[in-house]
Amino acid sequence: IPASVGLVLDSDGSEKIESDDTDLTISSGAKINLTATSDVHVPANVGLVFGDGEKIEGDDTDLTISSGAKINLTATSDVHVPANVGLVFGDGEKIEGDDTDLTVTSGAKINLTAGSDVVIPANVGLILDGSGDEKIESDGTDISFSVGSGGDINIPASIGLTFGDDGEKIEGDGTKLTIASSADVVVQPGSGKGLIPSGDNSFNLGQV
Repeated sequence: IPASVGLVLDSDGSEKIESDDTDLTISSGAKINLTATSDVHVPANVGLVFGDGEKIEGDDTDLTISSGAKINLTATSDVHVPANVGLVFGDGEKIEGDDTDLTVTSGAKINLTAGSDVVIPANVGLILDGSGDEKIESDGTDISFSVGSGGDINIPASIGLTFGDDGEKIEGDGTKLTIASSADVVVQPGSGKGLIPSGDNSFNLGQV
């Protein structure tokens, strides 16, 4: 077909395939659907360009998708990533399923930003180490913090535990353990004894 002569697919000429000596232009008033019974091959170093630069290109090495705007994935069913194949972000941040556990590896922080609650079912917890000794779990009643033998739950200096809205607080400031409260602090007697070690350790009562 000579240059500037095309294939007109309707009576008014609006649906047309034409070569104008520069790019191959396909103009249509409706969608153009490609239905293939076998693979559609795009040669290496030749890509599909969308708009003003969004491009999918195979360069004989990696498949590169370059875009001046966001690339949105819209799926009507599951997107399957095979086992032992992950999603790599940047220089190594990776989400990978290895047929056992789902592993998220990153050289930087992993931040969870949610617009609503993140729900963890009862009896399912957050395990913070490989052995499962350090765990935060809700069992339907209390929230339990379990730490392996010999391990501490550390609260940094000048950060305390506040109870209620009245300011009851237990805080370690690097020197003394302070209990601040706008109400009475009551030590409830029980079957045991309150022991104060001898020596330099003392117990001062500001008010009785």
